[in-house]
Amino acid sequence: MVVPENNNIQGANRASQDFFSETKASQQPTLSKTFISQQTGQPTITIAIPHRDGVLVAYLNLKEISLLSLNLSQTFGDQVTVAVTDGNGVFISNKDMAKVYQREIEGHFDTIHQEPERQIITAIYDGQRTVVSHADVTNGDWHVFVYQAYDSILIAFRPLLWIVLLFVCLLVMFSRFVSNYVFKDISHSFYELNKQTRETAAGDYHRIDEDNRFDEFNTLTENFNEMVISIKERDEALKTLAYYDPQTQLPNAVYLTEQLNQLIMTNRKKIAVICYDIENFKRINDTYGPSFGDQLLKIMGERILSMKLTNGFMARITGSNFIRVIKELEDPGDVLIEIEELRQAFNQGISVNENNVYVHFHVGITLYPDDAQTVEELLQYAHAAADMAKQRGKSQYAFFESSMKMNLIRSMTLENSLRSAIKNEEFYLHYQPQIDVRTGLIRGFEALIRWEHPQLGKISPFEFIHIAESTGLIVPIGAWVMETACKKMMDLNRVTGSNMIISVNISPVQISNEQFPAMVEETLKRSGLSPNLLELEITENLFINSFEVAIKIFDRLKAIGIKMSLDDFGTGYSSLAYLKNLPIDTLKIDQAFTRDLLIHKSNEHLMESIILMAHTLEMDVIVEGVEELEQFDRLKTYQCDHVQGYYFSRPMDTNQLEDYFIKMK
Repeated sequence: MVVPENNNIQGANRASQDFFSETKASQQPTLSKTFISQQTGQPTITIAIPHRDGVLVAYLNLKEISLLSLNLSQTFGDQVTVAVTDGNGVFISNKDMAKVYQREIEGHFDTIHQEPERQIITAIYDGQRTVVSHADVTNGDWHVFVYQAYDSILIAFRPLLWIVLLFVCLLVMFSRFVSNYVFKDISHSFYELNKQTRETAAGDYHRIDEDNRFDEFNTLTENFNEMVISIKERDEALKTLAYYDPQTQLPNAVYLTEQLNQLIMTNRKKIAVICYDIENFKRINDTYGPSFGDQLLKIMGERILSMKLTNGFMARITGSNFIRVIKELEDPGDVLIEIEELRQAFNQGISVNENNVYVHFHVGITLYPDDAQTVEELLQYAHAAADMAKQRGKSQYAFFESSMKMNLIRSMTLENSLRSAIKNEEFYLHYQPQIDVRTGLIRGFEALIRWEHPQLGKISPFEFIHIAESTGLIVPIGAWVMETACKKMMDLNRVTGSNMIISVNISPVQISNEQFPAMVEETLKRSGLSPNLLELEITENLFINSFEVAIKIFDRLKAIGIKMSLDDFGTGYSSLAYLKNLPIDTLKIDQAFTRDLLIHKSNEHLMESIILMAHTLEMDVIVEGVEELEQFDRLKTYQCDHVQGYYFSRPMDTNQLEDYFIKMK
């Protein structure tokens, strides 16, 4: 798999230099002209070679290359000089380094290039008459010149002309041999370097193992090999960052999407996509802290990797979500076997910082191609099935069903409609009275939101409230409810001359916002309602998620002067420690206790104990779900403060409030 190029990891920017643009345009290796390096102060050339979307550049120190000329002069004697020029005739290698530093041009370069068939000429070089032999270095666009002093030839062989002539012939042959010898080594070295660079650009990161007779090229080869190792290591690091989760070392969402899409295109058998959602992961994180959650995920990743799952892979895509992909599935029943194996792997608690935690999952399963044919749909349906499993209870699993698809469509429709419901005035409030048990008078009303959808009709709060919470729309909706309810109660109290309380349900999403207390205070000022006549109802789940944050916000709300009520007591994570430390004014006992009140004696004892406990903590008690006179009479004997239920009234619209007050007065 080709790893996407990371443009944030680059070397020095050379895009403005000629060799970069020429190489990018031609997609062929390019040699620059000689120049003095600002970093080393030495004459230098660059070799630029195309590499993926960029250009691979090597810098060659001409001082080191000039050692080639010195070595050859020592080999063949002072009467022989070997030099190398670039494509413009500028000396790159010469035993006289001044010619390299001054960028001197070989005096016979143009003559030889005008008559390319002439490989050997006689000329004046350094004040001496010499025989000049020339050869081209094809791969590098370089040129090798060999200079042999002419006088040395004549002096050595002047006595015998035929010996001179023979010597000239031998010299010519010798010069050709030397130039070809040098040309062969240089050409081969550049060929290997060019070949290896192209292979590196294609992702083949092997080393150059051949030795060269010139130390300069061996040094260049070593540097090149080090660069290849560095590129390979960086490539592997980028691949890990791009495709693996750093906490669990499992594949991440990017890997999941690409691999699942590849399986869909190539696999002709069934594919199972299984969503594992950790139960109460947010509660674990909030209770023990984020670092605890990170350590927990790390250990989970180690256990999953130790299972050595085959025929697919397991990926972590979000904080609490893991996705298992099983390819070439023969029997859907095999999915359940693997789910059970994974549960067994986590049956033993996970110990982090001397705290033991047991991990459980809601599991959702969808199949390709039975349920969906795209990556997006498969993941969406697997999450929908996991949500269904969550509704069924602890540690349950669910296969995706067609009815879930309809629920997803309806949820999306409701989400889109919620965004304009306030503006279109589709929401309205109903009010259910709360009755004082001792006097029979109205203590106040609970405001209950209702939604009349223009196409779908009445939508239950149980259906749209959780959508509003997950999208954050509960914040503006909740603000509208509080504003409307406070204004209505202010008007009703003014007309009736009473001081009835209005109770408003608050979502954890609302109260977790630091600006919430300020919003409540502004609402009270606009409506004119006294703060002690507003009661905010929250549920126990709020404190489980973030007890410390909730306490701080509660203290700010209590400073305003409003009342706080704990709703649906007994249905969530009830804790006496929470009750003892919470600034709660009223405890609302859930209707589940009321419904079974007269069935078993133990239920009566439990109800009486809860009321007594609340009074001990100096809290008022409201019992919900009172629908029969016998229930009401029994609650009187338990010294219950207030009741609410169908026995007194169903939730009523705004127009009925004043008449009901007169009736109960």
